Amino acid sequence: MRSVYCVMLVLTGIATHAQTERNPDAPAETAQFEFLLGDHDVTLHAWTGSGWTPPRPVNARWRGWYGLDGHAIYDEWQDPTSGAGINVRVYDPESEVWKMMWLSTPARQVQDLRAELRDGRLTMWQVHPPREGWKAEFEILDACRWARVSYLQDAEDEWTPQFRLEATRRNCAS
Repeated sequence: MRSVYCVMLVLTGIATHAQTERNPDAPAETAQFEFLLGDHDVTLHAWTGSGWTPPRPVNARWRGWYGLDGHAIYDEWQDPTSGAGINVRVYDPESEVWKMMWLSTPARQVQDLRAELRDGRLTMWQVHPPREGWKAEFEILDACRWARVSYLQDAEDEWTPQFRLEATRRNCAS
């Protein structure tokens, strides 16, 4: 438990030193998650089996910025009802995969995540702790909005949407 608190202290310090630009020496793929940069308001949509519910405000914010000298993207989730969390996203050119770490206040456990482009969409899955049958895809809707859709895999290996988080950048003129 002590290591989780140490990681949280380090990440809190990281958040106070936000960077605004990607390092020119960072892999070009670092730009794949640039849509996360900025300050976003989030709505939640649940899958009904035939479509998405109307937007439900979750009173959450998603904020992103560059870190690790412009080689990584940090993004932070803040929700007064469900807690907060932070991601560190770094592209590994050798494996051609994004390597990510997520830590949240409710779970107090580091999650090891991966992402890669699949069929033109950034697709994310969880490595540790293992979470079989779960993935999330990111979709850029326009210059000011993007969405993250989570899926569960059923017994027939079909992926069914579960939730859609839709983020709208604050102070954005489309």
